[in-house]
Amino acid sequence: MPHRFRSALTAEADGVPHRTCVLASCVPGSRATVVNIACAPDEGCRLRALGLYEGSCLHVVDSRHCMLVDVRGTRLALGNALTSGITVQLERLPG
Repeated sequence: MPHRFRSALTAEADGVPHRTCVLASCVPGSRATVVNIACAPDEGCRLRALGLYEGSCLHVVDSRHCMLVDVRGTRLALGNALTSGITVQLERLPG
């Protein structure tokens, strides 16, 4: 099932809107918090074992050939199919 690129505004308890989108649409330099991981159970288990789980913070390092993310000091290279199923809440855009 193909995933669509999507972006939405959600309101937190403090009433401030926060932008959510799929990880695949993030640009290098972005910082985000993982909201949801929608992938095969074995892939999800492996990602969680590597430290990428709901609530974890990440930094997008590069996105040329695959997405290179830094999670708690560990760099992970993730393919487009996988990053299209991960929803994140952006904390900071580069620039």
